[in-house]
Amino acid sequence: MCVNNITHEIDMLFAGHFELTRMLLKKMVETAEVSGIQGRIVNVSSCIHSWFSGDLLRYLHHITFQPSEYDATRAYALSKLANVLHTKELARRLHEMKGNVTVNSVHPGVVRTRLNREREGFITDLVFFFSSKFMKTVSQGAATTCYVATDPRLENVSGKFFADCNEMIPSKLASNPYEAQRLWVASEIMVSSQNPKTVFDLML
Repeated sequence: MCVNNITHEIDMLFAGHFELTRMLLKKMVETAEVSGIQGRIVNVSSCIHSWFSGDLLRYLHHITFQPSEYDATRAYALSKLANVLHTKELARRLHEMKGNVTVNSVHPGVVRTRLNREREGFITDLVFFFSSKFMKTVSQGAATTCYVATDPRLENVSGKFFADCNEMIPSKLASNPYEAQRLWVASEIMVSSQNPKTVFDLML
């Protein structure tokens, strides 16, 4: 599914989640109908999604064919924006099909884990030492995800974005229904095509 090494972050942080959700969705809807218990999907995004501006697919096309222009921070922001847009469009589709399943996205915060220490060295250790004072603990980082997944007050709440256990307004781009539908169609092509690059021929 990976177009090249450049799009690995997009695959890992968005496309893989999109495909897994698509594969499980029918079963989730059926289970909710039989059990009478509302299903919940929680997509882990980030407030960093607001750092991305511009055209998602054109940027993805650009870094695919111009690897030297790749920017890790912008690519990460794009993947988190994609999570929010996916949430919006999936919520709309579930509502249309009257599926008793909700979907929301969350910002867990910057969490103090070993994942933040993949690179070794004095400078990295120094940066980690000072920044760790402002990071969340693992339990604090999990709080919003657990809240959205389990709190009974969020029954029937769908298509929203949460941070620090509160509903937040995502970026203007993340709230655009046209972009959400456009990304959905492009994602279906990316995960089902033998050559994911065809998405650019069809969508641009």
